[in-house]
Amino acid sequence: MPSVNSDPLSAEKQDLGVEPGTSHECHISPPSTPEPETQPDKWSSEVIALRLKARPWWTEKLKMAGLFKENPGLDFLMECWNDDPALQIVITRLVRKCPQWGYVVVDGQLIEWERE
Repeated sequence: MPSVNSDPLSAEKQDLGVEPGTSHECHISPPSTPEPETQPDKWSSEVIALRLKARPWWTEKLKMAGLFKENPGLDFLMECWNDDPALQIVITRLVRKCPQWGYVVVDGQLIEWERE
């Protein structure tokens, strides 16, 4: 007789392609970017091409962070924010959805919210 999975979250993870007992952490490395001293203009065709290669990785990690409400870290969010203007909208929605992370968008800038 087939086993019945009584854990709806487990079933949802399987629907998303996550195997039971596996971490949902992304283990794919993003494409490397040039060293800062050799990095060309932010809008050069080379940098735009690098952003296009990195975007699927960034998007997937942001999607998983929103799904599991796990903080990907301010450094990662800032990298996406600074390098890909299109992802600023995604990140803005994400930090609104997960206020427990302590990040806010103020005047178009992503900042860490300091509670007193």
